[in-house]
Amino acid sequence: MDDKVDPLEWGRVLLGPYPPLFYAEIAVRILMLLALLLLVVHILGKRGQQNLSPMQQLLLVALGSAAGDVMLYPELSIGYAAMVLVGVTLLTIGIEKSANHARWFRDYLESRPCVLVQDGEIDVAVLKRERTTRRELYAILRQNGATALSQVELAVLEVTGDVSVILNDSIPLERDLIEYLKVRKVGDVAAPPHTASA
Repeated sequence: MDDKVDPLEWGRVLLGPYPPLFYAEIAVRILMLLALLLLVVHILGKRGQQNLSPMQQLLLVALGSAAGDVMLYPELSIGYAAMVLVGVTLLTIGIEKSANHARWFRDYLESRPCVLVQDGEIDVAVLKRERTTRRELYAILRQNGATALSQVELAVLEVTGDVSVILNDSIPLERDLIEYLKVRKVGDVAAPPHTASA
């Protein structure tokens, strides 16, 4: 492509610098890459279709970049994309299998589940380390049916980024996770429980 670019040349801006038949090539590339990506999903198995590990999230970024570039740039061949897509997938699977045999390696790649709340007590240090605010935590607890911190037996930040919440059977004396949200007068909301600056 020429180094000289005419600004606001609408034919180039809207249609691109390549001949119109290149659109047909893009369509063929899309179909071929879709077939390759379906192969990758098959290789990843069922786990790849649900919550992804941090390694699989990195894999998706790499796959998206490789697939997108090949669809748009005529100088990149489908063969290059196939090698990148299959190669990165197999490498990721190999790394994950290695991590299953070495705990320190798995902990480095995926970290470990972290207990955010245990028996109604928030572990503030873990909350800060995981860069989670109390308000985010309270929202997750409410979404899981808690109306008070005293109901929360365990809240665990999983390696997938989800928070698992286990509630006890107690009936709370106060509903501190929802009472502070109730409007006392128009536009006035009380501070969240256990903190004035959550």
